[in-house]
Amino acid sequence: MMSARFSLRPWLAICLLVLSMVASGDDGQSAPRVVTSTVEPWGIFDGPDRARGILVDFQRALFERAGLPLRNTMQPYPRVIKSIASGEADLAVMFVSPQSAAIAHSLGKVVDERIVIVTRAEYPQVKTLDDFNDHQVGHIRGSRYGAAFDQHAGIVRVPVTNVEQGLRMLLSGRIDAMASTEHSLLYAMYINGIDSQKIRVAIPLFSAQGDLYVARDKINEPWVAPLKSALKSMTEDGSLLPALYNHAYWPYNSFCFAGGQCLGPTKQTP
Repeated sequence: MMSARFSLRPWLAICLLVLSMVASGDDGQSAPRVVTSTVEPWGIFDGPDRARGILVDFQRALFERAGLPLRNTMQPYPRVIKSIASGEADLAVMFVSPQSAAIAHSLGKVVDERIVIVTRAEYPQVKTLDDFNDHQVGHIRGSRYGAAFDQHAGIVRVPVTNVEQGLRMLLSGRIDAMASTEHSLLYAMYINGIDSQKIRVAIPLFSAQGDLYVARDKINEPWVAPLKSALKSMTEDGSLLPALYNHAYWPYNSFCFAGGQCLGPTKQTP
């Protein structure tokens, strides 16, 4: 009898472990593996279990509304794309592009984000991208800003790690211009105390759409429908826009540059 009791203990331990995993939502099926870009202020990584940023907070609100636990990993944007493509991650907010469509399905729009090119204040005024032919234009490594910019044959594109680095290079004359999303540009200037009068908005390129994407092989997972429904309800009840623009990482009303052009949340429309 003693030997029989001891032989059952490993099995009882395994059963209890499985039950506890199911109860805690850690069975590997209860929640998607989310991956978030570390481009500030969308995703800011301060160390283990210290992720923050606009998209991080949006995802927390989205998953809470969907009734799902959130498992989030922070990665550089190029790695986000690779993780979705390889199956290492299941869900991410990515720019709408042929590359995104090839590896994932959109569950709906999250944000329309303006893309701008800035120069030093004294730089000659430009009207089109062609005015940057043979000039060096910085951009976040791995980011996509639309075919007009990404495929322009005359621009010398210079990849940088973050917007702060690009702005420092711009002000020191190492590059001629810097392309960026509006949020990232203004956050980098604000947080680093960069004088807006030293910079001019050369070209407001366009608005790039960011969607919530699910990896193609996960489109039939049970968590897809509640997440899609939660995103739709946040859009319809008006809570999505404030989550992106009335935010602790967006601490100003507007930001005006040399030449008088202003950017900022007061210019945004639902």
